[in-house]
Amino acid sequence: MARPREFETDAALDSAMSLFWDLGYEEASLARLLKTMKITRGSFYKAFKDKNAVYLATLDRYDRQVVSSTVAFLGNPANGSGRDRILSLLTKIADMAEKDGDRLGCFLCNAMADKAAQGGEIEQRLQAMALRLEAAFQKALEDDLTPSDCESNRAGETARGLLALYFGMRVLGRAGLAGRMARDCVTQAENLIAGFTASGGRVPAAD
Repeated sequence: MARPREFETDAALDSAMSLFWDLGYEEASLARLLKTMKITRGSFYKAFKDKNAVYLATLDRYDRQVVSSTVAFLGNPANGSGRDRILSLLTKIADMAEKDGDRLGCFLCNAMADKAAQGGEIEQRLQAMALRLEAAFQKALEDDLTPSDCESNRAGETARGLLALYFGMRVLGRAGLAGRMARDCVTQAENLIAGFTASGGRVPAAD
């Protein structure tokens, strides 16, 4: 009969994520990971193989917990029009910023800025999450268009602008600045959406 695992995997990954979130990949040494995750070296290697594998597992967990729920919210018509969904998401971030500065920020944003993101499987995971968020913003925008307008539109470029604002707000929160700037970011998002909607999402004709 197999021996029971000596630790609860999800709890250990949450602890590891907190450490990576706070210190970054390089500074989160194996010794610190073992202490934070409260597991033995033997259990660590049996479950995760190495630090890189733990980092990938924390990214996957953040993807399931945060990115997937954000994508689902943006894609659910029950949450209002596409415009309302986008602005509701960004307003929620602004509210957090005004309440406590949003000092925690976004694990995905932190990971993108980390040295660990420079190539390989980690970079691929980060890009995949960012692209899923971009696609969710685009889907929300296109939900407010007529079927004929959806055939040729600039929802992609507008979605990338909204994604940049989303990431920017989370980074500003990490720096303690979002409380002053977050509402301006929401206003810029409103302007982007208004310009997109006013044109019916169409790409401007060439001169």
